[in-house]
Amino acid sequence: MSERITKGSENDYHPVNQYIDEQSKLRKARSFWINAKSWALILIAVGLLAVLLAWAYSLLDKYYVLKKVAGVQEKVIEKKVKQAIAGGNFEKTSENLSNLENNIGLTEKNEELEEDSKNKAEEIEKLEIEKNRLSSEISDLNAKIQSQEIIQEDLKKNMQETFGKKINDLESEKLESLKEIAQLKEELQNKPDNSELLQKLEELEKQGKGLGDLRYFTARSVELNNYKLLVKTRFHFKDVRKKPNKIECYINFGVPNLSDLELQTENQNFSVNKEILDKGFKKSDFINVKKEYCSWNYFD
Repeated sequence: MSERITKGSENDYHPVNQYIDEQSKLRKARSFWINAKSWALILIAVGLLAVLLAWAYSLLDKYYVLKKVAGVQEKVIEKKVKQAIAGGNFEKTSENLSNLENNIGLTEKNEELEEDSKNKAEEIEKLEIEKNRLSSEISDLNAKIQSQEIIQEDLKKNMQETFGKKINDLESEKLESLKEIAQLKEELQNKPDNSELLQKLEELEKQGKGLGDLRYFTARSVELNNYKLLVKTRFHFKDVRKKPNKIECYINFGVPNLSDLELQTENQNFSVNKEILDKGFKKSDFINVKKEYCSWNYFD
């Protein structure tokens, strides 16, 4: 009985140990292949990088080789020409010397033409950009002009109830300024470097910032010193149903290089700038114009 119990208590673990050994071998094999793949990918990446670096180096080296060759060729040609001239192989006839000089001149001329062509291309590109900018600004101005025309139409209807048909001869100073600015910008599209147009445009834009909807003018023409002048009487309104609270007069010369001459109010003195006097005008001429052509009593 005792012997039978002893034998029964002994267990056979050999299969279990064998299974554990096999699993351990499988894990080691899997780990080895994973590491092998990683190293293989790293080696491939390093190889590709080396190929790319070698290709880039060959291109760079080829560039510098060509540059050196071109430099050497220039020096060799120059040396051969000098030797030919000095050694008698090159006949110093006027024809040969002329041909040599012409060839050198043509090379220099071609370089100048290439530079001029490049500069002209850049200039054309800048002009095209400026033209597009002006075209966009003109479109915006036309929209403002249309809006101002509607505003002025409504205002004039109210003014006619008080002042009658004489209102029809009045022009909106703001609307006139917008139209003149648009016209100048259209001219600048074809003459972007015209300094006179640019100066006149700058003046008009500066004046236009202070213009309200209730400033009007009436104009009369007069010829003076071979200039066709427009004598404009400006009316300031606070209320379109009442007479203007201020009346001024000014002269437009009709040319971009002469600014408007402000004659001030009826009893105010005025000054004439040097640019206008240099054109042969005298202040006494403008004093007479102020008396005869300014519409001081338009609303009386």
